[in-house]
Amino acid sequence: MDRAQLEALASSNRLLTLDYPVKPRPRSHIDQPPQGPLAERIAASNPTYQSNLQQFLAHLPGLAAIPAKSADPRQPFWLNDWIPAFDAISLYCFVAMRNPTLYMEIGSGTSTKFVRKAIRDHGLRTKILSIDPHPRSEIDAICDGIIRKPLEDTDLRCFNYLKPGDVVFCDGSHRAFQNSDATVFLTEVVPALGPQVLVGVHDIFLPWDYPPEWINRYYSEQYLLACYLLGGSSLSMELPVLYCTKTPELHAILDPVWSLPDLARANKSGALFWFTPQGRVPTAPR
Repeated sequence: MDRAQLEALASSNRLLTLDYPVKPRPRSHIDQPPQGPLAERIAASNPTYQSNLQQFLAHLPGLAAIPAKSADPRQPFWLNDWIPAFDAISLYCFVAMRNPTLYMEIGSGTSTKFVRKAIRDHGLRTKILSIDPHPRSEIDAICDGIIRKPLEDTDLRCFNYLKPGDVVFCDGSHRAFQNSDATVFLTEVVPALGPQVLVGVHDIFLPWDYPPEWINRYYSEQYLLACYLLGGSSLSMELPVLYCTKTPELHAILDPVWSLPDLARANKSGALFWFTPQGRVPTAPR
């Protein structure tokens, strides 16, 4: 079989053929202290993380009302398989703190339920816009707007509706390929956002690499974000949840939350990376 036939077979079966072999392995491990310029860049914003976490404590009553389990498919609960407790807390609290006019998410599900509860608990003005080709059916009922297609096939002018104080959450494929949702989000959407829009990207392990048990997922999204940070971008880091999980003095700020009975068996870690752009990059009209 010649090369052209091999590539045709690979394309028809969605296989990937490489001229140069790739041997995925983590280059840093979350059970080791973070090192290097990326770790230094993230650690420099410790006072911001501390301030945000302390403000989360004002929302202890709302968090305490979330059960460990729930039979209602529209309600959030802690012992779910999709979003760890620290991530869920950050979603609930940031939305409650900012009272955004618009919350946009790429990838809907359990995260949507925590945001909807924050809106109900605090009587927020927030509207939820969900971009997801195949969410679970019960999600549509708790969204104000839906776009049922992949981000890369979406008219990106919808992001022009975001105003200062609004929130964007991205939990897509996590793979930075040509025309993938992760590539579109981090190279087209984020650079065009205003400086006061809060952005959260899920499954970001920076300043560490992806965990070894995820090697076969071939996630690559966080490497684009790392390049932003190492390249001297003006992104302002608001809360890298895994880093806060692994920094005892930061994780301990939420001890009043962790002591809630319904959180006793919950995963108290997370991997949601929150930041705000500090300047809009000039772009041609979309």
